[in-house]
Amino acid sequence: MRRAAWLCVLALGACTEAEPPEPGKDVPELTYADPNPWTRGGSTVPPPGASGRLLVTNSLDDSVSLLDMDGLGTPGWGELARVPVGLNPVELEGPHHTAVSPAGDYYYVGISNYVPGGGSGPHGAHGTGTADGYCLKLSAKDNRLVASTRVDRNPGDVIVSADGRTLYQTHFDLLRIADVARKGGPEEDMVSRLVILDAETMTVKERVKVCPAPHAVRLSANERTAYVACWSDEVAVVDLAAAGMPVTRVKVAAGSGTAVNPRHQPYALTVSPTTGDVWVSSLASKQVQVLEPGTRTMNPERTVYLRGSPMFGAFTQDGRTLYMPYQQEDAVAVIDAATSTVQRTVQLSQAGCLNVHQFMLTPDERHGLAVCEGDHIGPGTLHVVDLAEGTVLSTVKMGIFPDSVSLLRGQP
Repeated sequence: MRRAAWLCVLALGACTEAEPPEPGKDVPELTYADPNPWTRGGSTVPPPGASGRLLVTNSLDDSVSLLDMDGLGTPGWGELARVPVGLNPVELEGPHHTAVSPAGDYYYVGISNYVPGGGSGPHGAHGTGTADGYCLKLSAKDNRLVASTRVDRNPGDVIVSADGRTLYQTHFDLLRIADVARKGGPEEDMVSRLVILDAETMTVKERVKVCPAPHAVRLSANERTAYVACWSDEVAVVDLAAAGMPVTRVKVAAGSGTAVNPRHQPYALTVSPTTGDVWVSSLASKQVQVLEPGTRTMNPERTVYLRGSPMFGAFTQDGRTLYMPYQQEDAVAVIDAATSTVQRTVQLSQAGCLNVHQFMLTPDERHGLAVCEGDHIGPGTLHVVDLAEGTVLSTVKMGIFPDSVSLLRGQP
C-alpha cells in the first residue's frame, strides 16, 4: 500500500498530498525562520497628531496600545486602538519595551520569545526564553512592520540614540545563568551581550559582552558611555567611543552577591539630565543606589530605601526631582535628588494599579503616566497622575501584562 504524508497549510485551510522522500535521498534542511514572516496590511488608525501618541507594549497578548495625547486625563480619554505586533500570528512572542525615533516616524519593539505561564516575581517567566529574540521596526504612520533583526535570547531593554541612528538592545538572559550554574561553569560564561544596531538598515553593528542578565540600558548625555543594569549586583559601564568598547563592571554595594545569588538584583536605571548620576533600581534589596559618573563608583550615602521593589523612574528636566515607582505597595516615591530623601508618596493601588512597572512624565511635566502590569492574567492599566495634586485623574485598561509606555512625538 502506498504511504503518503498529508501537509496541511493552516493559513489557507487546505491540505495537499505529498510523497515521502525516497531512501538515500537528501532531506531538505529545516528552515527555522521564514524570510517573509507574517505581516499585516497596516492599520486604519490615523497617524499621530501634533501632540503625539503614547505606545504601551502588552507583552502577553502581543499588542501595542495606542493613546493620543490630546485630551489626556479628561473624561472619556482612553485607548485609540490596540494593534498586533510580532512575527507569528499563532504564538505568543512577548513584545517587551519600545524605543521611538526622535523624528516620530518609526518605533522599535523587542520580541522576547519567552515562554509564558511560569515563574514568579515582577516579571514572571521573562528571561527564560530558549529561542533568539528579535528587534522590530514599525512605521508610526500605519503601524506596519518595516524590518526585523534577529538578536540574542531574551531581549530586555531597547533604546535609541538622540540622532535616531543607533539602537541599543540588552538581553535579560536568566536562563544562561541557570544553565551555566547547573554545569558548574564560571560566572564569565553567564555574560550576555549588548547588541548595537543601525536603526535605518536594522543591521547589527556590534555585539558587546557586558554582564550576566543585563536589563536596563541608558546613555550618558554625550552618548560616549552606556550604563547597563546587571542581575549580578552590578552596573556595566561601556566605553562606546573607545576601541573595542571596553566594559567596567561596578558592584552596587559592599557585600554584593553574584549572578547566581544576587542580593540586590539591579533591574532598571534612571539617569539625571543635569548631573549624569545613574540611579539604579534594585528589586531584591528595595533600594535605589547611585553611581556617580565622574568616579564610576557608587555613593552609599545617597542610597534611597523604599518599601517595595523600585522600577523605571523619571527625572524632571531640571534634575531636582526623581519620580520612582515601586511595587508591593504600588506607589510612586517623589525623591529630592540633592538629598536622596522621599518628599512624598503618590499611591496608585487604590486606583487599580497592580505591579507598577514604569513612570513617565509628559513633556510639560504636569502629568505622570504609570503603566501597571496587573496580575498577568487579566488586563493591566495605565494611570494619569496630576503631579501637583498627587492624585490619579484617570485609569485606562490595557492589554495583558503591559510593561512599558513611551511617547511618539507628533508631526508638525
